[in-house]
Amino acid sequence: MAKMADVTEAELVYALMTTGELFGVKIPAPLPGRHNARTRSFDYKEALDFAEQVKIARDSKRQV
Repeated sequence: MAKMADVTEAELVYALMTTGELFGVKIPAPLPGRHNARTRSFDYKEALDFAEQVKIARDSKRQV
């Protein structure tokens, strides 16, 4: 999901462990089953939507 949102895995993991948001966009809940940072699985549609929103939010912050 980090690649989809064009962020580093470290940024994504840090956001998951702290605020649960990245650039003000709420990170989708992982699918049940695996619960460590390396193997979290997300709903594909939710991940796509999240990645798009992060790209938009990051671009708008850069323009300000």
